[in-house]
Amino acid sequence: MNFTIKMPGLEDVWITKVEEMEGGIALHVEMPVKVHKCPSCGKRTKKVHDYRIQKSKHLKWFERLTYLFYKKRRYACSCCGKRFAEENPFVHRYQRLSMEWNRAVSVRIVQAKTFKETAKQFGVSVSTVMRRFDRLAVKEMSEV
Repeated sequence: MNFTIKMPGLEDVWITKVEEMEGGIALHVEMPVKVHKCPSCGKRTKKVHDYRIQKSKHLKWFERLTYLFYKKRRYACSCCGKRFAEENPFVHRYQRLSMEWNRAVSVRIVQAKTFKETAKQFGVSVSTVMRRFDRLAVKEMSEV
């Protein structure tokens, strides 16, 4: 299936499947295979070890919550044997919310009247929105 639509934060990604699920839309995405540098020894490798599926929230799409099911590729270094995940432009390591989602929440927090309103709009808890606000406030205060 070919998709010609460009989504923010997913420019370099292949969307392999789009499906409706209860409460939102699921996008199954993966990155093209490319050479990666081993974080341990520095050698370059293209040898794939295995795949893992990582679920994360992304921006709303047509006013519906969007979930990414990212087929994360793990590489194995042929020199030292170290296994490591590929670099991707949309989700930080160990995170369940995309970078574009975090940017949108940061903008909305400043404009919204309450944390509860923002939390409802983005489909997360109030405490998650408050943590994002605290992180943004610390960053802004350090720049002053």
